[in-house]
Amino acid sequence: MSPITTIEEARMRAAADWWLRLREPEVSEATLLQWIAWSAREENLSAFERVGVLADEMEHLDDASRDVLRRTLPAKKSAKKSARPWLPFALAAGFVAAAAGGYLAWTLLTATVAHDYASELAQRQDVRLPDGTKVALGGASRIAARFDGNLRKVELSEGEAFFQIAPDDTPFEVRVGQVHIRDIGTSFDVRRGGERVMVDVAEGKVLVSAPGAVGVQEATAGQRIVYVPGAGLQISQADPARTAAWREHRLEFDNEPLDVVVASLNRYSKRPVRIADAKLATLAFTGTIRTDAIDRWLEALPQVLPLRVDMRPTEVVLSSPGSTARQ
Repeated sequence: MSPITTIEEARMRAAADWWLRLREPEVSEATLLQWIAWSAREENLSAFERVGVLADEMEHLDDASRDVLRRTLPAKKSAKKSARPWLPFALAAGFVAAAAGGYLAWTLLTATVAHDYASELAQRQDVRLPDGTKVALGGASRIAARFDGNLRKVELSEGEAFFQIAPDDTPFEVRVGQVHIRDIGTSFDVRRGGERVMVDVAEGKVLVSAPGAVGVQEATAGQRIVYVPGAGLQISQADPARTAAWREHRLEFDNEPLDVVVASLNRYSKRPVRIADAKLATLAFTGTIRTDAIDRWLEALPQVLPLRVDMRPTEVVLSSPGSTARQ
């Protein structure tokens, strides 16, 4: 191997490492200054730009092409040099037409990829994760995706999300607080209300584990799993056709506590709803709320539940009949 090739290999490896370091969730000022100093040399900056182009092309590969590329490339090695270092590659179908090395390609394919996604109040947002998984976010919802070569992991920190999982040998897991949901070729909806979590399966099946539950609970299409702190996992039947009904502007509730209902409602209501009397929080509600007719539902609520509704300019207050709601 010529010295020139060895130098170019080292430069491209360094460029790949910089590309990954600069995409970490937090990059220190010291790291940025080091990168600026490294990229001051024209040949280094050129290598960095080549890595960026390659990464962009690989991000748009379909699943089949990614699988072909993974099988073609040698595994990344650390202590020992590869017997076939820095092999140029190109997919026959023409998805990637850039010369690069096995190390760089393997690094980009197996490195941790982190993305955060959030929707606005009363706004649905559709996103596509790096592996091709489709996610529909309900109003005021937030997820964080962390993918590497061993696990595709998504954390739902707020709201509701409907997942259509892209097929892949790498396991896919959704974490909601202390609840872990493992996908097995599925489409499913996850809703979070505080520490209460509800999972509706539309297709395939999921495995769910949570504190207080005995073993792992399996749910298939047409089933619902609800996690209630202190009560473990509860499984029941659910209509798959009504899964993620919020995508059609309907919030569906089946014997759910009023505080959970209000938490979901507040992700769509421009005027927040507040429960003034704590004893109202456990009132059970079953029914449908249209997200484009929230005020009408609130006005009719006293006919369904024993409470008072005070419609104020900046908020809606729910209180017990005959009580004076606190300001």
